[in-house]
Amino acid sequence: MKRSGNPIIPVGSTDLHLAAHLFHPPRLRLVRELRGLTKSELAERVGKSPAAIGQFEGGGRAACRPDPQTLAALALTLGVPVGFFTRQSPARSLAVDSCHFRSLRSASQRERRKLLARASLLCDLVSLLEQHVELPAEHVSMLAAEVQGQGDIERLAGVVRKAWGLGLGPIGNLVNLLEREGVVVSHIPGECEEVDAFSTSHEGRPLVFLVIAKRSTSRTRFDAAHELGHLVMHADVEPGSPTAEREANQFASAFLLPAESFAVECPRRLDWDHLYELKRRWKVSVSALVKRAFDLRCLSQASYRRAFVRLNRTGERFAERDEPPPEAPTLIAQSLAAIEQVLSRDAIAHELGLGVRDLEQLVK
Repeated sequence: MKRSGNPIIPVGSTDLHLAAHLFHPPRLRLVRELRGLTKSELAERVGKSPAAIGQFEGGGRAACRPDPQTLAALALTLGVPVGFFTRQSPARSLAVDSCHFRSLRSASQRERRKLLARASLLCDLVSLLEQHVELPAEHVSMLAAEVQGQGDIERLAGVVRKAWGLGLGPIGNLVNLLEREGVVVSHIPGECEEVDAFSTSHEGRPLVFLVIAKRSTSRTRFDAAHELGHLVMHADVEPGSPTAEREANQFASAFLLPAESFAVECPRRLDWDHLYELKRRWKVSVSALVKRAFDLRCLSQASYRRAFVRLNRTGERFAERDEPPPEAPTLIAQSLAAIEQVLSRDAIAHELGLGVRDLEQLVK
């Protein structure tokens, strides 16, 4: 166990005047967005104006902060202890422009903000965990490099594989591999699944968020490799650009299916039994296998087109058979279990300013 950091002033459920005195404005916006509420919706529930909620969130003069009775109403409505509003960390929520998103086309602003608020609280939890336990050292940033074209991407994928001792064969549990190399991996809750996947860094710790329970587990693995691509290639690249997304796809394909070994195993004509056998071996979708085979010139353009005509016609493009087992993150849950040897879950939640239910939602 590591020694805990600076003590946090404990604020109990009846310490309303103390909580109002220590009120930290960004925390109100954080939990409002976590609950998926607009300022107007929250204002209506606590009997205040939207302008008042905006003033509370903006901070500034003490007169613009909630009084003890209003703070109690906010805590009750938002389902958090009053102590939640007194924590100084995180200073602000993660922003969309600091994260590489797999997809945002069908995600609403409310979903994005809700997910980013949850991610910000996870960062808070990770910071607390690092005060008590040794998380795996981060082995991503040291491998970061700029890329100029497919050749650079192929080489970088090989560098990462070599550094992590993966050889040229199939990767087992990709989620647990990322955790072993110091990446915090978390699930995206069902109500935010339209976001699909995203990655970012917090205080030097890389984070990847995935839809773990989605129907296609092979796609989840590809998403994880895609986000790893962003982490090693795009630390200084503005998120959301088509070029960055294309490069991350190319990295994922090269990382999961190394050219040196996959090209030897790949058929030179459309052999569906062979392709599904490769899917079971490499844990990569047939769609991605066909794309990789075409990129490596193992399949002709005509075969590539015929393959996707069939996959679309049969519905296999989006619902393939022989999916690999789901891969769930375990690092945060195991770290929390280690802390619970000396602190109860209630005490851990209290230190974070959360209820136990919210803490468990971050971990599951």
